[in-house]
Amino acid sequence: MSLLVIGDVVTDVVAMRVPRLYGCAPPAGRPGEAAVADGPAGGHGPGTGDAPGVGYDGGSRPGHETVEVRGALEDGRRRGTADGPPDGTGQSGCGTAVAGIGTGIGTGIGTGIGTDTAADIVLRPGGSGANTASWAAHLGTDTRLLTRVGRDIGEWHTAELRRAGVRPHVRIDPDHPTAVVIAMVDVTGERSMLTNRGASGRICAADWEDGLLDGVRHLHVSGYILFAPPGLELARLALAAAARRGVTVSVDPASAGFLRAFGAERFLAETAGADFLIPNLDEALLLSGLGPGGDPESAATRLSGRYRTAIVKLGSRGALLAQGGRVVARVPAEKTEVIDSTGAGDAFAAGFLTALLAGRSAADSVAFGCRAGAQAVGQVGGRPHAVFGT
Repeated sequence: MSLLVIGDVVTDVVAMRVPRLYGCAPPAGRPGEAAVADGPAGGHGPGTGDAPGVGYDGGSRPGHETVEVRGALEDGRRRGTADGPPDGTGQSGCGTAVAGIGTGIGTGIGTGIGTDTAADIVLRPGGSGANTASWAAHLGTDTRLLTRVGRDIGEWHTAELRRAGVRPHVRIDPDHPTAVVIAMVDVTGERSMLTNRGASGRICAADWEDGLLDGVRHLHVSGYILFAPPGLELARLALAAAARRGVTVSVDPASAGFLRAFGAERFLAETAGADFLIPNLDEALLLSGLGPGGDPESAATRLSGRYRTAIVKLGSRGALLAQGGRVVARVPAEKTEVIDSTGAGDAFAAGFLTALLAGRSAADSVAFGCRAGAQAVGQVGGRPHAVFGT
């Protein structure tokens, strides 16, 4: 039996050795939270974290650099497709487009922060939904992914998913580029992210067909798709179809920042039919109504009263498993050297679901998820390196 994941595909752009960030620094207790650059530029001052723009200690006004980075992104796409087909189709054209995005963003970041030196740029295929699907396939689960990409480098992403062992059901958006996340790592090691959701933010009910559930035992939904009206309609349709077929459902809330904007109670209502909720601690505290500084076990307990099972990810402290209004297991994390936390939560979800679909108990499945998460933090990037190869 198969696993169907609905979620995003993203081009992850990691910019290393950027001068110290200030405008996109998240509030205390929410490190690394993403700012959104889909709308008009215009950042906020230091420490706000909810800024649609970013700023740096580079002498420019806060928010100005968002224009530079967004302009660099578009310039990179133009450069990348100049030598290939105009829409980036064809594997050669897609490869050129990917390289061009990296070059354009690197130059733009250097310009935007007021330095003559562009940041070191590393590009990886990413996205929470695609990462989860890739890890699940890597761990031995027959996995499908429903997603939406742009025409620019969509074929490259589709090829990477196939190489990971995923069966991709990719919808091509003719009007919007593939989503991009720019992760800017400063000289102190702090990381902040700028997100342009692109085509991923336009996934919609028209992308669904009931045949996607043929032979599927479990549906996993990345919360990101709920945060735009078209994706919310798709989620409603998919959850209803899963209920009709007796397919179990899990949801990863994906982002505390997006959850706050969407509304915790609204999210709980929209996902009420799910069997499993897999939040991190910040998301669990928000959804349980406890807020920052709340007790993790209380959060897990409350959420297990809303869903059949709640699994709260605690990072280096492991995870909590709660069912029927009580915590039934406290699973420690696997000890490992942490190199990059990107995709760790996605790997955890994939490990948990892989073990669960193989017939293991919920507690054993959480432990397997912790092992997968430990493997993920020991490498750079959100996909298994045995698949991506670098």
